[in-house]
Amino acid sequence: MTNSITASGGRHSVTIAQAKEQLKMICRTYLEKDSSGQPIIPVNRQRPIMLMGPAGIGKTDIPRQAAKDMGLGYVSYSITHHTRQSALGLPKIVSRSYNGENISTTEYTASEIVTSVRDEIERTGNPEGILFIDEVNCASETLAAPMLQLFQNKTLGQSRIPDGWILVMAGNPPEYNKSVKEFDAVTRDRLRVINIVPDSEAWLRYASENKLHPIITAYITSDSSKIYSFDENDNSIVTPRGWEELSITLTAFERNSFPVTIDLIEQYLAVPTVAAEFFDYYRLVKETISEEEIDLIVSGKASADMISRLKGCNVGIRFMLIECMKRRLHMAAVSGDLRLASEMMDNISDFVEKVYGKNGEIEIFMSGILVDGDIVKAAIASRNQRFGVYLDNVTTAETNIKKKLKKTAKQ
Repeated sequence: MTNSITASGGRHSVTIAQAKEQLKMICRTYLEKDSSGQPIIPVNRQRPIMLMGPAGIGKTDIPRQAAKDMGLGYVSYSITHHTRQSALGLPKIVSRSYNGENISTTEYTASEIVTSVRDEIERTGNPEGILFIDEVNCASETLAAPMLQLFQNKTLGQSRIPDGWILVMAGNPPEYNKSVKEFDAVTRDRLRVINIVPDSEAWLRYASENKLHPIITAYITSDSSKIYSFDENDNSIVTPRGWEELSITLTAFERNSFPVTIDLIEQYLAVPTVAAEFFDYYRLVKETISEEEIDLIVSGKASADMISRLKGCNVGIRFMLIECMKRRLHMAAVSGDLRLASEMMDNISDFVEKVYGKNGEIEIFMSGILVDGDIVKAAIASRNQRFGVYLDNVTTAETNIKKKLKKTAKQ
């Protein structure tokens, strides 16, 4: 049985974007000081934050991005890479004197993790930051007691995390990782748990900004439930991370004219039904239109035969065309060549009107292109009237675009 991921166990779940904002608010309250410079929320009341959610959805990026946004230091560790000795420190024999009697006893060197925090403070001069520990509920059994000590007192062995550094952790629910040790109720009571679910809208924005493969972004746009799938029967999974890495590989294979096969797709999309469906979609797109034909469209040289053929294409192909044309228009927009960008806008407008006619579908098509902020700025700077027509026909999807236009126009 293949499932999309939803909130489970009666617990409220949030998206990646919401989790990031929640984390930033928590950090601000933890770092807030009173008039004497002391934390308003005492350090011993600052519960560690636990980001809980399926693998591959972007949990590990949340604390890094939050630290960057807030100007905080950042240190990251995966606890599964640590033994008890590296996490807590190594034992050493020292001599102590008690009432005139010399006694040999054991002390521990500093924790590698805490030492890394102190090194970061020394390197940057920033006394505040985020210490992120990944896969915390997959830690070795030998670290079970030290982990509870970490949650309670922010200490590892004899080393304490410096004040001003906020402990953030991430883990996977047990149904997605057999190595997971579930926290008992007492341990969970020491944590602030944020349950996270996949967010297709945020991923698509990321995909657009990072120019991921247009066929992948078009496929996810047409069916957002495919962003994350889990097959309980054979314990296989499809994650946003897998889609991004498949994008990189597809681009490389196409660049080198290597064959794209179902075996290649399954190396990144482990759920067989999703891999097969995407492979069929990929082949359909490649058989319908080539990269060279898309270049002809944006340069205003689409033939009558091409336009006639594309009039009957399905919605998946149309989404793919949006992504491909947006990618080319984005490159022209950021190049600073406003004349070229404006010409492309006119050519794209001509094409969609010839293929789809002047109806509501064009507004959806155009709004898919105009979510790109650089294209919006180029449209304003070049005073392109053709794109402006669509922005005047406000739909729900275009409301944010129009606000962005007005804001940009004032700058």
